[in-house]
Amino acid sequence: MQCLSNINRFTIPNDVIMGYIDLYKFIGNNRYNHSALHSDYQVMVRQTISSDVYFFAKIFNLHVTEARLKSLIYKDIIPKNKDERLVLRLKAAFSKIHKETSTFELHVNEVFDLLRFLYKDIVNDKKLQFQKIERKKGQPVSLLAGGFSSKRDEVEALINLFIERLSDNRYEVSFLISNFYIDFINIKPFYEKNNEIALMMLYILLLTNGYEVYEYISFMELLFNRKSDFTKVVLQSSFNWAEGFAETLTLHRFIMNVSLQAYDQINLLIRDYEFDSQLNKSNNVENTINKLDDIFSKDDIRNIHPYISDSTINRTLKRLRDDMKIRPLGKGRSAKWMKLIESPKKPAIYEQLDLKI
Repeated sequence: MQCLSNINRFTIPNDVIMGYIDLYKFIGNNRYNHSALHSDYQVMVRQTISSDVYFFAKIFNLHVTEARLKSLIYKDIIPKNKDERLVLRLKAAFSKIHKETSTFELHVNEVFDLLRFLYKDIVNDKKLQFQKIERKKGQPVSLLAGGFSSKRDEVEALINLFIERLSDNRYEVSFLISNFYIDFINIKPFYEKNNEIALMMLYILLLTNGYEVYEYISFMELLFNRKSDFTKVVLQSSFNWAEGFAETLTLHRFIMNVSLQAYDQINLLIRDYEFDSQLNKSNNVENTINKLDDIFSKDDIRNIHPYISDSTINRTLKRLRDDMKIRPLGKGRSAKWMKLIESPKKPAIYEQLDLKI
């Protein structure tokens, strides 16, 4: 608990304060964001969950092939090994987190249950326990941890201190969460999987304490894209932790910048979403098809218009087929389509093949 216990020693620098101004301007728009995206909220959250699972698996280097990973996430296929079982449990855990953001309460049992839910039958049961604090004869006792007989007691005290600091309303919430995270990973409460559970707790605490942007923008994807930076700032923020002088502002700046990036992304998402909503969706799909390569698939359309329904895409494809503008190159969900009209920048397919029609 060295970080949260000594949080009063920090002086927040000007650049962080200026970051707060930008950040809370965006957080103040949370209600508007929900209102603007309300009609496709469930679809967007499902996509965020899928991305979070995918990139969490990438961050911790799960031994699952790309094809299997995507099939586990999107098709719920039967897992073949422990890592594949973990992917399905991550999907269930992220879904539960998003479903219960408004009712989540931080307790030591919640942390332990999360560990057991994710790793039961994947990690040996003896490893899925709180570590005992064992001290050798003559070993000096820390004033902060000296009264704890187990890591469970230490985590419970950490959680209680976090809740107390949060209720004080004296500290920015992501600063408290940053300090909680550094305390948690340095306490190392479990025999294994401490980093994984710590990252899940970081994610949960941000999502349930005002950072609602992570309902729509994948936190794990942003983290994966800056994985080396994240690893570096965590190490820097943990330096001198045991002495109570960890420099957690380094991690706090990182999390704040990632959150600002997420809010920039959601602003662009809302802009494009509101623009699309003003257009005829079928015509919008047709315009996209005109810009695609001469051979394309439905997935190419979905990547550009993730919130347009399959029925609208299918209806547009059928209309263009009936108008002799495209034709299918097979059957089924993965079938390709070929354009029969000349693209602006490329010769028509039959011209490329030198066919006389």
